[in-house]
Amino acid sequence: MTDGTVDYRQIFDAAPAGYLLTRPDGTIVDANRTMYEWTGRGQEALLGLNLLSLLPAGDRIMFLTHAIPAIESNGSVKELAVEILAANGERLPVLLAVSRTRKSTGVPTPDAFGTAAPELNVVVVFGVHERRLYERELAATLRRLEESELERAKLLEEARHQATHDALTHLPNRTLLSSRLDEALERAGNHGLHVGLLFCDINRFKDINDTYGHAVGDEVLGHVAGRLAGAARGIDTVARYSGDEFVILLPALESPEEIAVIASRIMNSFDPECIVGESQLQVELAVGQAVTAAMRPMLPEAREELARQLLMEADADMYRSKPRAGSKLETSHAMRG
Repeated sequence: MTDGTVDYRQIFDAAPAGYLLTRPDGTIVDANRTMYEWTGRGQEALLGLNLLSLLPAGDRIMFLTHAIPAIESNGSVKELAVEILAANGERLPVLLAVSRTRKSTGVPTPDAFGTAAPELNVVVVFGVHERRLYERELAATLRRLEESELERAKLLEEARHQATHDALTHLPNRTLLSSRLDEALERAGNHGLHVGLLFCDINRFKDINDTYGHAVGDEVLGHVAGRLAGAARGIDTVARYSGDEFVILLPALESPEEIAVIASRIMNSFDPECIVGESQLQVELAVGQAVTAAMRPMLPEAREELARQLLMEADADMYRSKPRAGSKLETSHAMRG
């Protein structure tokens, strides 16, 4: 088993960055293998040199005027771009980071000259190539994280959409309709407005499925969904309630009479002709209506009960219209006082 000293020395020498330990006056008392390689100097040649002697004249002045005052006042300098002079005269662009330690560094023999040093400067030397490689790798990692986060957000949004929308028609489903109906009732209660519902059902839809098959039935559902969504106002919600039933939520009505006007406009703009393959089908809707009285603020439990009543009344009104559903405009009116 190796002791801590051996472990430190191995890590110190194997580090890809250069490490120097210097006295406060800049005398180098220890270095790792990377610094020996970058400077082209052995231990005897490097130890005992002053750090300033490894810098060109311009960098030496900058170190004296900028780095040393920062080290003396703050105990460190974060990043300084300089060049290191190798023994053969080549210049190596590097980034220096210097910090001063006032206690033992944990280095087995920090001072190669056997002199106790109460303070030492730890100089970390990053080769610019390695730094740029690191920065590119870091940037690539950040991009991958961002892409992963965007993909995760996209999957979450898709999951939310699937949970609140009908897979066939892509309209809001019953869950989202219930949420928006509650929100509409709450807003209407705060402003004394009315909320209306249109409950729509495709006449003789079972005959369409039995005669032409379920694939044609699905196309008819898509046709109806698209027509209703295109005819509704921007603030309305057109939802597939179940099977061939659709519900249109009409929020923020100024008066109960508005529901009849909006219902007529929607149904007048509804095109009953649906072409499936070579077949042209006439699609007729039965439509029921329900509307609230002028709303007042209500507790959530009361709004939930009112929403249930509205749906039941609009559904019942739709079924009352069924016997005379020979026209796409055929509706009756169920009003809540």
